[in-house]
Amino acid sequence: MQYFDAHTHLDMKHYDNDRDRVIARARDAGLVGMVTSSTGPGSFRRTLGIVEKYPGLVHHSAGCIVSRLTPGEAEKIVVLTRRYASQIVAVGEVGLDYYWVRDAGARRAQEPLFLRFIELASELALPMVVHARRAEREAAEMLERHFDGDVLMHCFDGPREVAQQVADNGWSVTLPANFSRYRNRREAAKLLPLTQLMLETDGPYLSPTSGRNEPANVRLGCRALAELLGLEPQEVAKVTTDNALRFYRLGGP
Repeated sequence: MQYFDAHTHLDMKHYDNDRDRVIARARDAGLVGMVTSSTGPGSFRRTLGIVEKYPGLVHHSAGCIVSRLTPGEAEKIVVLTRRYASQIVAVGEVGLDYYWVRDAGARRAQEPLFLRFIELASELALPMVVHARRAEREAAEMLERHFDGDVLMHCFDGPREVAQQVADNGWSVTLPANFSRYRNRREAAKLLPLTQLMLETDGPYLSPTSGRNEPANVRLGCRALAELLGLEPQEVAKVTTDNALRFYRLGGP
């Protein structure tokens, strides 16, 4: 079977001692691709090096840590994304975070930064990977007003009505490898058609095991999704991999 990790963070320090072995294990596990999301200017530059070392296997989505983003950092990411646009497969993760950010004014301050990235994705004709934690409805409304391109709601954990909104808009959702532990994610997996679902690890976070998460664990998410939907793992692996290749414009049907 062939798999695709649609969202991970390979440049993070958690992989500093064995990054090459992590990527080798992913390849050995059947992964034909993985998208690693940078989280700031320094992360962006590190990610460029990883992608250069693993062409055709590791791809770069240019994003940020939404809850900590400043206007100055956002502009640096915009400049870098423009400069290296030919090496970028998506803008994101970007969006709104109401989980870590509780103050109403600070929440509102995230909106112009999100809009800046929406404008960037439109300018570069790139898809968007959206982080919307406890702000799924607000992020969806901003996207409906301002963005006409392809959207991936990364690690979606919103309520059923927003999952339906995502489905109706033709957007996609990624399910982390441990998604079966979360009611909203299970409901989204059943509500959206399989053609709008992808698998991710969000490594090094959200591990389905007791240890650090890594791209090879996307197999466990595939197995859990197949069990939930009553499908064969081979079918789930093929469709979700095709979905990711198509979304990131890396080929596929």
